[in-house]
Amino acid sequence: MARIDNLAALRAVYKPATDRSVAKVLPGIDGHCRRFIALSPFLLLATGGPDGTSDVSPRGDAPGFVTVADDTTLLLPDRPGNNRLDSLENIIARPGVGLLFLVPGVDETLRVNGTAE
Repeated sequence: MARIDNLAALRAVYKPATDRSVAKVLPGIDGHCRRFIALSPFLLLATGGPDGTSDVSPRGDAPGFVTVADDTTLLLPDRPGNNRLDSLENIIARPGVGLLFLVPGVDETLRVNGTAE
């Protein structure tokens, strides 16, 4: 297979996204998302470094460790770790983040994208 190096070539390989998958994109945290976040004991935090590299960091605690402050604000507690501070340094340099929430025994995940401070 040839290398795909532009959007037209990429789209030529895949069918269009379904209406259902497009409708999953929401402008904020709705009731279903709130419940999922409340049940999640684990998430993956994706950040981007100033040099363009990406990093993913696990975050976890008892279910409900992430607070939904309002429809567009999540509060993640900082827990003791290895003190490398990779994610926090990346957020200062490039605030765009992605969160992937998981709930044990549930075959779905919840993705939340936004900016962090």
